[in-house]
Amino acid sequence: MIRFLINVTLFVMFTSLLGELTVRVFKLVPDIPERYLDRHKIQKFKQGQSGYYTRANEKWNVNKYGWLGLDNIEKGSTISIIGDSFIENIMNPISCNQGSILKQLIPDYSFFEAGRSGITFIEAIEISRILDDEINPKYQLIYLGEGDFYESIYEKNIYSDRLQLSIAEQKIIYAKIKSAKFKKILYNIKLLYFLYLKYPIFVEKQNKGEVLESTKSDNIDASVFTDLLDYSSNNYNLNKLIFVFHPNTDEQIVELVDKYGVKTLLLNSSNDKSWEVSKKDKHWSCYGNNQAGKQVSKALKKLVE
Repeated sequence: MIRFLINVTLFVMFTSLLGELTVRVFKLVPDIPERYLDRHKIQKFKQGQSGYYTRANEKWNVNKYGWLGLDNIEKGSTISIIGDSFIENIMNPISCNQGSILKQLIPDYSFFEAGRSGITFIEAIEISRILDDEINPKYQLIYLGEGDFYESIYEKNIYSDRLQLSIAEQKIIYAKIKSAKFKKILYNIKLLYFLYLKYPIFVEKQNKGEVLESTKSDNIDASVFTDLLDYSSNNYNLNKLIFVFHPNTDEQIVELVDKYGVKTLLLNSSNDKSWEVSKKDKHWSCYGNNQAGKQVSKALKKLVE
């Protein structure tokens, strides 16, 4: 019996080691950068980290500011780019980032990217305030989908790992980093992470890093947007901001934002091939990022010329 248990244990250990090596060699799961809360209570990535997103040939790297993208700063001619996983863009090479593409199209300006999955509308506005103090950009691009607005409202749906606004109390509810120790173990044991993603019994899709279809409704809840925009207008400087809306965002939202004097751009992907990485992954591919960048550059050139 003891011999049998020893053989079983050795077999499990060997199989686990083989599985771990297989997952690592063939990059079957992404390397996920570890987060921390900075002095502003904003979730950033710990500096000095690097890794691969599945089978990508190019490593991602966390820069000295705690973000994954470009960190170029030039006094008087820096444009910041803020957004969620579309701007984090960990699934594509950095050459496909909005900042890289816009730099090619508008070489006289520097671009600074602050992207992270889960950033809500109100957190993007909060980040713009912080960047305004730290790097003083000339303009700030904020990329948005409809869901980013709804996810900002604490009373609508509580996301403890996302920065939200309590409309009732008129105050920011700061995010917490959920299960930090468990995630550190999970992300470092690749076989365990592979099984976690493959058999997501208790895993919410948002925690798998997937992008769902944007929150859509035939009847837009205008009160949600009005509450957010009223608070933003009263508590932040919106003069430098340009809201870049994802394709197919309801035009009612864009029209409402226009009333607050914020510059807007609604991206258009109609009459074009798909911008998405795949049917399951709604992030933009390199092609989608390039198409978006071309449209943004045209709008920016009208401002900077």
